[in-house]
Amino acid sequence: MESNLTITQFRARLKEKTKIGHPKLKLSPLAVFSLFADTSKPFYGLYDEATFSLTLNFRTNPTYYILKGSYKEVNGTLRIDYTVDPRHKWQHYYWLFVSVLGFIFFNGVLLTEHTESLSDIRLVVNLFLLFIFSFAYLNITLKRKKLERMFIKLVVR
Repeated sequence: MESNLTITQFRARLKEKTKIGHPKLKLSPLAVFSLFADTSKPFYGLYDEATFSLTLNFRTNPTYYILKGSYKEVNGTLRIDYTVDPRHKWQHYYWLFVSVLGFIFFNGVLLTEHTESLSDIRLVVNLFLLFIFSFAYLNITLKRKKLERMFIKLVVR
């Protein structure tokens, strides 16, 4: 991505919008200690003269993603290369695994007690599982897009 900013302006925006700290620490269970921390800055992460690693600075609603990238000036324009990666590489597979495991477990329990009255319960439980895991996956996906949009809006443009 190319930006109209100079490299000095970009670094100043990073400094202005980022609370310094390792982004993986913010996304770990130790983030519970940051409930009372300063959240006036929208990003939490690290940056230096050529790279950055950011996540959202949140109190209660984690984002699960880290925006990693590098920047340099090429022919008078700022060139920013970044990726938005999940905190753990297996995160998407985890949601798939949990949903399939929940589906198998609940249907296995309900099939062992097979009666006509349980068929309605099976339908309700399966619809509930579908809703919960679809909502969770959609929520995680939307948080990825939110992180990227906020970065472009607040820092790049």
